[in-house]
Amino acid sequence: MNIMEKLHKSSISVTDISSQYWCELKMELNHLYGEERTAEMRKGLDVHEELESKINLPIELEPRSYSDALYKTLYTNCEALEVLKKNKKTREFKIYGSVNGFRVSGKIDELNMMGNETAIIEDKTMSRGKNGDRIQPNEAKRRSDNVQVMLYKRLLDDMTRGRFTLENFTRNYRTRTLKITNEFKLQLDTLKIENSMQSIDSIARRFFESATKIAPVSNVLQIRYIDQFTGELVSIQKFNYSSDEANNIIKFAFKYWNGERSALPVPSEERWKCTFCYFYGRQCKVWWPPKEQRLLSAK
Repeated sequence: MNIMEKLHKSSISVTDISSQYWCELKMELNHLYGEERTAEMRKGLDVHEELESKINLPIELEPRSYSDALYKTLYTNCEALEVLKKNKKTREFKIYGSVNGFRVSGKIDELNMMGNETAIIEDKTMSRGKNGDRIQPNEAKRRSDNVQVMLYKRLLDDMTRGRFTLENFTRNYRTRTLKITNEFKLQLDTLKIENSMQSIDSIARRFFESATKIAPVSNVLQIRYIDQFTGELVSIQKFNYSSDEANNIIKFAFKYWNGERSALPVPSEERWKCTFCYFYGRQCKVWWPPKEQRLLSAK
């Protein structure tokens, strides 16, 4: 059984790969046992939804099947690109690509027209310390976040520069075998979407044609860290994209997806991460029991 079958996945998300740079073993366990939805995660989703509502109009469609959901995503992307053209910024933009023969996708928080370039901006929410003080992102978090944004840049470049085309998408997602449901078609009629645009292939064609018209993607990548309680900006991190670094990221990450190695736990010097992990002491006992408990047991 290969890794994709083991994790019941047909594609890899960019967040999967960035999570490998936090704790690869935790990423695997999330897929095997289900990810714990914490209050902090729910608060982060609320912040993202609030930011999106300020820029993009909600798309009132309720998918009934996988085909419906894929159509809605592509249609939403087309509308997002119209917003980008008119307002110079847009939110929650889904991207698709192929890396080392695997389907890879991700969702960019914000695209922002800056001069003659398109800037990628990722938003990350930050909790507060026990005393209520704002927490700045540490090196380990920044490393994982940087990986995520660099891969967004890589995939978006592939789409806008014709390295991942409509033909690639059609083949990878087998869109010619997909049909939307009759119930969903009635919803499209309500939105006055033309019959000629009511198929996966037609909306995908419109999306890829629009995507190739996006201005060149900036090499300056941005991450905004936001207070999850107040929504206020904590800090902005800017860094330059490096194709060599992106290649190294892919080389390391895909040794796991290719089955060349098992999922790696955090190294000894980063086992402090385990105290924040739901699987610690349950499905994962690499650093369990804690060092203090081990010392007491040895006496």
